[in-house]
Amino acid sequence: MFEILRNFKVGRPQVVAGLMLLAFLAQCLWAAKMRKISPLEYQYIFSGLAPAQKLDAPAVSLDSPFTSFVAALPLRAVGLLRKIGPASWNSYLAVPHPWIMRLPFVIFGLWLGGALWWVARRLFDNEGGYVALGLYCTSPAMIKVSSNIGPEIILAWSVLGLIYTAIGVAHTLYAPPKKWAPRIAILGLSIGFALATSWWTFPLVLLALGYMLHLAPDCRGKVAVVLASALVLGCAVWLTIAGITGSAGMGLKDMFSPPPTFAALRQLAFALSATTDGYVLVFLFIAALTAYGSWQRARYFGNTAPLVTALVCVLVFALVPATHLWDATLALSFVFIFIGGVAADLLETRYRIEFALILVAGFLVRIVLTVPELRKWIENLM
Repeated sequence: MFEILRNFKVGRPQVVAGLMLLAFLAQCLWAAKMRKISPLEYQYIFSGLAPAQKLDAPAVSLDSPFTSFVAALPLRAVGLLRKIGPASWNSYLAVPHPWIMRLPFVIFGLWLGGALWWVARRLFDNEGGYVALGLYCTSPAMIKVSSNIGPEIILAWSVLGLIYTAIGVAHTLYAPPKKWAPRIAILGLSIGFALATSWWTFPLVLLALGYMLHLAPDCRGKVAVVLASALVLGCAVWLTIAGITGSAGMGLKDMFSPPPTFAALRQLAFALSATTDGYVLVFLFIAALTAYGSWQRARYFGNTAPLVTALVCVLVFALVPATHLWDATLALSFVFIFIGGVAADLLETRYRIEFALILVAGFLVRIVLTVPELRKWIENLM
């Protein structure tokens, strides 16, 4: 980890990515400030407070203890500031503003955007990274979940870390064991945060195991040791959060009540619906999927992994009963990486200029349509 930090340099790609993330941050803060706190958001806040702090708050039992813990942090911070800060702060902090209450989730959104750019750039170089991050920063869905108190952005952040840390660990299994420790720690933390946010992320832990076995077929014993160590750490994180919040999350009985049915498979159509993240994304995803299916050069692990992970996310969370999750948002980060990877391949062909113009036009349309979509969302509570 420290070696990565030492090798990190700020150049033109980092500056461009930073400006894009600043634009994303501005949109999130604007939405977080303008939109009223919804009843469900209040439930997450109250459920994350200690019993002595809840006072007359309604008794709630939500299935995402880590979300409740994060949601209560601004109130705890405001209370501390009112105690140690100057008296002039008291009037401003008497009733915490909506953007303050949502600030931790905005930070998770910004963090996820930076991680997504880092992954996409490492896999597909600058152009693939720009496309993936551009889709993220102009995504109405990601801006919404990043400026809303709920589990979606935390799940998206932890699942991206889980999958790509597992892939990174698999690549280092041929190195000396002393180099495993930082990645095992990150993998364990990702597993712990994901499970503490929703038990339904466990199938993605199994998917991460599958990726590790695929990438390191001669190191299956080492894979077992690494994953077992990460699971122990992850369970420790989950137990710690459960102890702090007093909730272990959704029980096994509730997880399968009502049981998933084949009729629920019809809900999967939302994944290709323009209501999820706009018409431009649907067009780019279909175009990337067509290129992936018809062009052998695009069919390699770097493109396949985000596509498969996105499909698994959609399949698992579309069938989850009563978890208060927004459709498809968990898969979007992987969709952006997939499109970025295919776009990077297409931009290396002789039709580079034509593809670049299509991408620029798509981004311009996407930017224009994002603002009215956010205005409409701000005016209507979920």
